[in-house]
Amino acid sequence: MVEDYTTLPPYGADNYDIIPSMKRFSVSFDALIRKLQDGQPFGLLSQQTSPLGKMLHERLPRAFKAVFSAEHGYFGLAAPGEKTDNTRHPRWRIPVFSLYGATRKPTPYMLQGLKRIVVDLQDIGIRCYTYLATLKLVLEAAAEQDVEVVVLDRPVPFGGVVDGPLPDADHMSFVCPANLPLCHGMTIGEEAVFLAADIPHVRLSVVKMKGWNHALREPWPDFLPPSPGIKSWDAAVLYPATVFTEAFPALDTDRAGNLAFRVLGASWMDPQRLIRDTAETVRRYGVALREYRWGTNAGVLLSVAEPNRYRPVAAGMTLLKAIRRRWPKPLAEGARDEWLVKLLGGTSQDPAAWTRPLATYAKRRVNLYAKGR
Repeated sequence: MVEDYTTLPPYGADNYDIIPSMKRFSVSFDALIRKLQDGQPFGLLSQQTSPLGKMLHERLPRAFKAVFSAEHGYFGLAAPGEKTDNTRHPRWRIPVFSLYGATRKPTPYMLQGLKRIVVDLQDIGIRCYTYLATLKLVLEAAAEQDVEVVVLDRPVPFGGVVDGPLPDADHMSFVCPANLPLCHGMTIGEEAVFLAADIPHVRLSVVKMKGWNHALREPWPDFLPPSPGIKSWDAAVLYPATVFTEAFPALDTDRAGNLAFRVLGASWMDPQRLIRDTAETVRRYGVALREYRWGTNAGVLLSVAEPNRYRPVAAGMTLLKAIRRRWPKPLAEGARDEWLVKLLGGTSQDPAAWTRPLATYAKRRVNLYAKGR
């Protein structure tokens, strides 16, 4: 079931009922609050970047029984890949169950007594971003325990951009949890509907945004980092173009700096050579390059030059191919080819080979914001 937003109250500094974006779309908590006012106990999968937890604790303290956290923890303090433990919220005095620690799927104990799980996570529309895998496991566990899942939808940076390979059946993993292209272009609510189609007995409802659609290509005010590495809207948009660097420690993408995932380089790289080798091709994929230096590294700063042609994964594979050709030995230092295969969901690195699979995916993709929906 998909629920549209309802009439919004005036927006104010202390009003949690609407998050404005470019004055063009909004997210309302009204429909969610009305649904939860029946007093049935619920849990919340979210993080502190959303005001929802505080609001639910203030308005529905008796029914609000548990918090669930994804990678990086509820407070967003854990490093990428760092396991987190179960704990208690320091003020709300309710359990915070980690879904990125001893278990990644909610256990019957965690769900005991709950009638609903509310999901409010800012996803970025990339298959290897682990909130997708956590959402899938929550849907499966909830279906097994007859717990309803309510997803509060959120925008994805750069709307409906779709690119990259679809996974091979034998390469599914936590960073490749579903038969989706690497850059799948769905909101978290659309992801939930897509995943639910293959989960028996799941009970799902999605609270939609108003005024948003997949054609939007602008950042929105108050974009907060959904994880430590995604420090800005630009980082989220360029993440699918540079995430392959996780498999190549010799490459630097300023992950701990202010330009995380927006730059690509190394101490041994010649930026002008890389630009000459790739600029024409990546431009066809909507990406522009310019020389950039940070610390001891020299490389390129990526930007989206032509939004309507943007294919970040294809641009990333173009850059990787050129770097492999120019600097094979330094690139190979510490390289984890098996991790690249995991991220891609297989061995396909040729954008030309993705055309037909992506056309097939387009027929299955969920779009809750198409005209007439």
